[in-house]
Amino acid sequence: MAQVAISTCDICVGGPGDNYCEQCQQLFCDGCKISHLRTLMSKNHTFKSGPNNKPDVKQNCKEPDENFIYYCMEYDTPVCKICAIKNHKTHELSKIKESTKAITSAVKNNIETKIRNLHSNIAKIDQGTQKYQTDVKKAIQAIQEEGRQLKEIIEKKVEALIRSIKANEAKNLQTLQFIVNEFQIALDKAKEQQKMYVDTQRIKD
Repeated sequence: MAQVAISTCDICVGGPGDNYCEQCQQLFCDGCKISHLRTLMSKNHTFKSGPNNKPDVKQNCKEPDENFIYYCMEYDTPVCKICAIKNHKTHELSKIKESTKAITSAVKNNIETKIRNLHSNIAKIDQGTQKYQTDVKKAIQAIQEEGRQLKEIIEKKVEALIRSIKANEAKNLQTLQFIVNEFQIALDKAKEQQKMYVDTQRIKD
């Protein structure tokens, strides 16, 4: 099976030449086609698209069979010297090479402007992304620092409460021990009195 040759864009010489401008007789990629149609000089140009978009190039005018020399700005079409005098006398004409050069230059400038804008937008997004990541990092650090401070405050509170409870425990144990001692002394006295009572009863008997 025969392979179809892939044509490249005549403007950027990079993308596939899928679009053929019938007025300029040049192949355009999709991006260059859009730029071409945005140019005032070529906004009304017509395109053929598809694998067989490029017809046999006609270098001569249809009726007089003369070479194209000029480009009519008003009709957006190439004309020969005879048609220039006969049909386009009052129209603005330019040499076809100069016209093509101007269109190519305009398309090139348009593409370069687009590339600069895209680079600028990408740089802004990268800058914004870096700032966002920095802000997130600062927020995380602030949360961690606040958490550390809260943890330190809580630990100090816990330690203070434990010290207070232990101090109260020691004080209360001391008080309880004092009471136990008093009760023990009273008990000893009561036992002594009981013994004396028992001894007294024995003497009476």
